[in-house]
Amino acid sequence: TNKIDLRYTPRQMTLLSTGTPGQQSKLVLAIAESDYNDYGQEEKNAMGFDPTGETKKSSKKDANKDDSMDMDEDSDNEDEKKEDPEADEEDDEEKESRQTPIRGPFPPKPGHWGSCIRLVNPSNNCETLDCVEMNRNEAALCCASVRFHSRGGESLLAVGTVTGMTMHPMKHAASHVALYRVVDGERLQLLHRTRVDDGPVLALAHFQGRLLVGTGGTLRLYEMGKKQLLRKCELRGMPTVVKSLQTAGDRAYVGDMMRSVLIVRYDSTANRLVLMSSEPSPRLVTAQEVLDLNTVAVADKFGNVCILRLPHGADAAVVDITGTRALWDVSREDTMPRLELLCHYHVGEVVTGMTRASLVAGGSESIIYVTVTGRVGALVPFTSRDDVDFFTELESLLRKDVPRPTGREPQLYRSYYAPVKHVVDGDLCHAYHMLTYEEQQG
Repeated sequence: TNKIDLRYTPRQMTLLSTGTPGQQSKLVLAIAESDYNDYGQEEKNAMGFDPTGETKKSSKKDANKDDSMDMDEDSDNEDEKKEDPEADEEDDEEKESRQTPIRGPFPPKPGHWGSCIRLVNPSNNCETLDCVEMNRNEAALCCASVRFHSRGGESLLAVGTVTGMTMHPMKHAASHVALYRVVDGERLQLLHRTRVDDGPVLALAHFQGRLLVGTGGTLRLYEMGKKQLLRKCELRGMPTVVKSLQTAGDRAYVGDMMRSVLIVRYDSTANRLVLMSSEPSPRLVTAQEVLDLNTVAVADKFGNVCILRLPHGADAAVVDITGTRALWDVSREDTMPRLELLCHYHVGEVVTGMTRASLVAGGSESIIYVTVTGRVGALVPFTSRDDVDFFTELESLLRKDVPRPTGREPQLYRSYYAPVKHVVDGDLCHAYHMLTYEEQQG
């Protein structure tokens, strides 16, 4: 394992393939870091702040040396001086044992941010290639790799930044989308910055050779220009704020901050974004992962994980086969198809990340999630009906026999906000090994 020392809290990361499609490519990792209520690196250096604490220690050592020179030397002092190398060794051990740097000074007013963009080489012990510090009070909250068709397929880094943002109340001074180019696979070069209205930029995604941006309650599609990004089309009227974005084919899966997931389709003939489906249940989305074209996994702020699916034939009303737009909006809420709930499970901790991966080479894919406390879990699909029946029966029997340290019913806990649906509690089934042999046979 390799460790990377970061300046701020990592917000999002993305892989970039440097070089043109015809040349040999090199993979680098871009990390967007930012911390609220903190100063930037340049401001800290101007204040004389040292995060390692070496300045204070060296000043104390110099003062101790000056005091010792003024004192008379005798045999007892000579014995103490012989122990000074051991004290220096203890200081080195303390320095190695400390893992976290010293927290910097706190700004007197809200709205201060410290942020940077870091470029890392994952193939060379995660070496930091370049680190670009953001402007004063500007925070990089999201990033994405984008390939514009007009740029010849070169992989560029798009970064969404917010200036002077405060949490309570949530407001900001300005929002921008910065576009960077990786030069020689080692450093970042700023191409241009585009000012974005309608809210903070919290989500970016590559979409059909263009850049899809979620800014406030608006979903906007951009094309690359010489001096700034060019707006092509947009979809207004999102419930609250766009929190996450994923794309597949001609569809975009939009995670709203308070109203679950919405599926949007891009109509290339009319050059417009059309809302296909949404979910009636309010969910404060923290993470999402697209499983297939019609299915998406969602995690919310209260520790729930659910699987949503688009009903069959729901996209029929979106396609305009006549070539002319209808006189009324086909994406009205009263006529819009709703996403169906396939599975629901209460994890018990806030899920901060989710991805789809295979745990075994050549095996079926699973949903891997991580929580705010560092826990890693997996939702593994069953491949046969016999496995479903076996583990369902085992779970129902263990609910009665397994000891409960807190006295809570396992099924009620997994149904804390909504009834558990089509998910077997793996933690409860694992408790089978804790039973005695007589209890297992019974």
